Amino acid sequence: MKALLLGLAALVAFPISAGAPENSQKLMIPYLSVCTPGMTEMMGALTTDYALHISMTFEETPITGVVVLHNPNTQTAAVLHVSEVRTCLVFSGLNAQVFERPEGMAPPKEQVQQDFEES
Repeated sequence: MKALLLGLAALVAFPISAGAPENSQKLMIPYLSVCTPGMTEMMGALTTDYALHISMTFEETPITGVVVLHNPNTQTAAVLHVSEVRTCLVFSGLNAQVFERPEGMAPPKEQVQQDFEES
């Protein structure tokens, strides 16, 4: 009984991480990227030429991140990957659509881990 209670306590105390979806695969997909040595050059071109502005950022790891840019007037968007040594335009495109979280959507079942371990 004590072991069962300790096991349940461990499940509550430690965040549970969701794995990859069933039938998923890890693939290395090559694609062409345009990179600059820093973010200043890339942002200067995108904001001047396409009037894109930063709409969202997030950390990939503590030293790399992703920047999503958007121009709602022209429905153009771009995704940048940022590191200490370069900023790369990963994707850009037309007909961007912005979505809001559906009202009444259930909260997440899993906790997001902040340790950035590579699997």
